[in-house]
Amino acid sequence: MKTCIIVGAGGRGKDAYAPILAREHLLRVVGVAEPDADRRHAFCETYGIAENMAFDGWQSLFSQRRLADAVLICTQDRMHLAPTLAAIRCGYHILLEKPISPLTAEIDILEDALVGYDCVFMTGFVLRYTPFIRKIRALIDAGAIGDVMNMQLNENEGYWHHAHSYVRGQWNNADTSSPLIVAKSCHDFDLMLYLLGRHCTHIASYGTNGYFKAANAPGNVPARCTDGCAFADSCKYNAVRQYTAGEGRYFVHKFGCGTEDTAIIEALRSNPYGRCVYHCDNNVCDHQVAALEFEGGIAAVFTVSAFSQRNTRTIKLMGTEGEIGGCMEDGEIVLRRFADGTTEHFTVTHDGTKHCGGDGGLMRRFAEAVNADERFADARIFEAHRLALEAERVRKRNES
Repeated sequence: MKTCIIVGAGGRGKDAYAPILAREHLLRVVGVAEPDADRRHAFCETYGIAENMAFDGWQSLFSQRRLADAVLICTQDRMHLAPTLAAIRCGYHILLEKPISPLTAEIDILEDALVGYDCVFMTGFVLRYTPFIRKIRALIDAGAIGDVMNMQLNENEGYWHHAHSYVRGQWNNADTSSPLIVAKSCHDFDLMLYLLGRHCTHIASYGTNGYFKAANAPGNVPARCTDGCAFADSCKYNAVRQYTAGEGRYFVHKFGCGTEDTAIIEALRSNPYGRCVYHCDNNVCDHQVAALEFEGGIAAVFTVSAFSQRNTRTIKLMGTEGEIGGCMEDGEIVLRRFADGTTEHFTVTHDGTKHCGGDGGLMRRFAEAVNADERFADARIFEAHRLALEAERVRKRNES
């Protein structure tokens, strides 16, 4: 079994990818690079990492000869380029978490650095590896709806998820992380490229950061939900309720405070997640639409929005002979044929890993490529990022 090192022992490296690799014996996790001493120690305890294979940062790891077959680089959005270039110099197989970068210049630099690279380079585009999307792709390839003419793709974030990550959380500022459509949705652009099999020729985009502002507060509200808000009982964004009894409880492990309600509430008194959503410093969009034209005149519309109950993706493809629609989280796909008026239902299951099995699918494909010593870097990776960045550029131009 080939070996790998995790760079960044956070939500993706520690909580998503490493457990799959270890549980399914895909790659042997032999090292970690993580500046936070507590996280680094916990990771070493979990995976039995030797002391000489635990590094306090990517710099100390990549200053040495190659110590494993592969690295998974799971640092923050604006900390991707430098460690990836260092990994290329060392000759590792590489999986880089999305987005590659929020800067077009850095994407260009990385693409140039990979010309002729004799190893695997993949990024965390999990959606194309979900059984749901694979089934839709198989139906398209089989001609079930004829030639695809239109596509509608909705990323329904969930009002609670957007509030956690993009209003209160670490992705709420495009200047220090990435714009919403890049951080959250660059793999949706990859999904459109994957399903349509065509290049995009034109793009338009609109969106705003209009709702999570003081002017939209229900009244005179305090800076924190723990400060005695008069609207606490009726506010859907009440942090105390969201993190003790709502969907936000999923994120509590990131607080480092334990899971007791009293400990959670105490943490909310000082951490960013206890802030009122109408008194935050967020500057990313709360909704955005991109309209794209692809080769052959295929039209697609993508919407990402904070204003939904569920955190899910819905999709519809319309072709000359029929249509396909479905909801990813439900695993339900409906195929309707025009000629005979028949309707066929498909239920797709997955392995239980995050992103509807996409995390597991991505890890298996990466491990397969590493174990087989494959050599490739998928060009769609860069095209998808450039489309997301172009959508943001056009949106800002339309806004001014």
